[in-house]
Amino acid sequence: MWLLDIIVVLGGFSLAYGLREFALPLPSIQPLSFYSSFIIASVVAFVFSFTFFGVYDRKRVLLSLSYLVDFLKGLFLWGAFVVAFSYFTRTDYSRAVVIMFFASASGFAYISRFFLAWRLSRATKENGDTEIKNTISEMVRLSRVSSDELSLLEGLRVRRIPGAFYFITKRIIDIVFAIIGLLFTVLLFPLISFFIRKDSPGKTLIKQDRIGLNGKKFVIYKFRTMKIETPLYEQSPRDSGDSRITKAGRALRKYSIDEFPQFWNVLKGDMSVVGPRPEMPFVAERYNEWQKIRLTVKPGITGAWQILGRKDIPLEENLEYDIYYVFHQSLFLDLAIILKTVPHLLFPRGAY
Repeated sequence: MWLLDIIVVLGGFSLAYGLREFALPLPSIQPLSFYSSFIIASVVAFVFSFTFFGVYDRKRVLLSLSYLVDFLKGLFLWGAFVVAFSYFTRTDYSRAVVIMFFASASGFAYISRFFLAWRLSRATKENGDTEIKNTISEMVRLSRVSSDELSLLEGLRVRRIPGAFYFITKRIIDIVFAIIGLLFTVLLFPLISFFIRKDSPGKTLIKQDRIGLNGKKFVIYKFRTMKIETPLYEQSPRDSGDSRITKAGRALRKYSIDEFPQFWNVLKGDMSVVGPRPEMPFVAERYNEWQKIRLTVKPGITGAWQILGRKDIPLEENLEYDIYYVFHQSLFLDLAIILKTVPHLLFPRGAY
């Protein structure tokens, strides 16, 4: 794998240098030989960073959630080195080259792993999140014998509340994604509205009360995917053949497009991009004490439950995935979930 990453780094730099030299309308920069020491140092630092966080461990499964967390940590450490090296050795390195180099090499590294993981999954059908699922299975076992939070935490990592930096950065990420998501929603709204009304005359958007942070009730927005006569607070479909789902709604739910209006909830601050799914009030009212732990963080559009199986996971295990996120909440975990959400949107599984 490290040989592939050397190619990734060299390819990323070549792309960055070529774009700066030939595509951007800026004065010419130093010749390629001027960057030789920078390239060598970057390659060594890249391999070292990934080795340090165990990314090259052959026992680990590519693009599992825990792998992605360490992958992102490795990229962060490498990026810090690249910036430090470029600014404290030769200040006349092109900033555009350095920035594009980091972005392109990071993208190539992820794409290469996504391709390898896809080929491996097709050949072996291996599930990459065994470690996390074993932890969650222990949560399920403990929750069945006791509702006490201390029992649930037994044998698990004790929850540590993230600091102010995490929450500020998370909010900035939420705002950026919300603005982008709402732009797509506005652009697609006329087309989506046409197909929804064509299948089942009525409202395009529906509003539901949901339970958010600390049990606070708020209004969530979704594209309507069921027939107009379906009660607003019916249980969600358990399979794609549910007769309540419209033809347009089936496509919207499959690719999670029905949830795009929730970026407005994210912008308002009721929700986050990453977090437990907001639950209906009548469901939250039945929570045991340990289940209420999931209400101690903002609900999200995507989360651990969505990327680790969605509705293919038995109902009794859904909450445990959310509580796993609560116990292990971090910026790297959020970014890993976002990265892992992308292939789940493109190749949906368990979305009804």
